[in-house]
Amino acid sequence: MPLVGGGGAGNTAGSNPAGTGTTLNYIGDHAYAMSGGIDVPQTITTLLNFSTSNTYVVAEFTFGNSSGSGDDMEYEVSIDSQKVLSVAVSGANAMPPNKPVILLPPYSNVLVTGFNLSSNTPREVFAVIAGRAYNA
Repeated sequence: MPLVGGGGAGNTAGSNPAGTGTTLNYIGDHAYAMSGGIDVPQTITTLLNFSTSNTYVVAEFTFGNSSGSGDDMEYEVSIDSQKVLSVAVSGANAMPPNKPVILLPPYSNVLVTGFNLSSNTPREVFAVIAGRAYNA
């Protein structure tokens, strides 16, 4: 297995050792996705977009607005083109008060988007998923 950065552990996640991007990553029986900071204007913007494998994943979702702008944001999760979660966060709170948990079925397509409800000025937001994968 190739090494990243000239030493250390093998890179099991491919060419992205930090793990940010739009895909779901697996480590043993755990799964995670981290969008990294993405600028979101008043347009539906993809934060994460992936397909699950032959496992189902029980995942906790975290959303945040790191811009400090005070803009209201909306985050949505769709599974196989069906909206399953919509969270609106007021500008006074950078993150929702709770972290929703969703079961992601095997072989499903998951899309997480963000939308700036207050301004067309792009604001940096993020989405993070952390969970456990189970054999179907």
